[in-house]
Amino acid sequence: MQIKRLYAVLLLVILSTATTAFSQTVNHWPEFYDQAPVIKVVDPMAVLVGNIPEGENTLTIKLTDVALYSGHVCAGIASGYMITKKALDALYPNSTPERGQIRVAAMAPEDPFDVASYITGARSFYGRGEINANDLVIDPNIKSEQKGIFVMVFQRKDTGKAVKAVFNKFKLIPPQQKAGLESFLRRVLEGKASTEEKASKWAKIQSLVKKVVLETPEGVFEINPLEGYEFPEPSRTSIERQL
Repeated sequence: MQIKRLYAVLLLVILSTATTAFSQTVNHWPEFYDQAPVIKVVDPMAVLVGNIPEGENTLTIKLTDVALYSGHVCAGIASGYMITKKALDALYPNSTPERGQIRVAAMAPEDPFDVASYITGARSFYGRGEINANDLVIDPNIKSEQKGIFVMVFQRKDTGKAVKAVFNKFKLIPPQQKAGLESFLRRVLEGKASTEEKASKWAKIQSLVKKVVLETPEGVFEINPLEGYEFPEPSRTSIERQL
């Protein structure tokens, strides 16, 4: 009986240690992140070295993956995730998007552009040249004159089909509120925000994230076919000037 009790105690210790170790490695994102729609992409590079069996290289990307990539999820990151999903759904209505076959252009290097690059695999001069070199550019020509508008173009390399993806920030956040949040973020980075202010503002920011991914207001995103778009030749100098 003593031996059985000893085994039982040892088992409890092991389970407790394992649970503690696991809890220390879990990322404590808000629970609703797991409710966001997923994005599936086929990645030909995933089977290159045998880490995924051939024919099983359809990858599932979640909002939490983007959170790991960017380190945070604000309204801009969440919007980049959702607008990329919507653009890919439009480009591939009956099939799964393929990394290495998607070009992305944006009017400026903001959060949605960064997220689109991660999801599609599109890179500029510093990526995987085997399949996707020069697939990521800044194109000032697609910039909107309307304030609060962010524009990207997604284009399939195999068919040339393109869509114009528009993010209307002010349909999500009124200009005054957006300015206030930007001021708050600067104070956080400078260590000047109070505990009470951080708790209040963080709750508002995450409520915006939740609204974007679960109940996107009408007019925040627009995805439209784009005919005759000529994807610009990347220029190292022009990209570095923008960054």
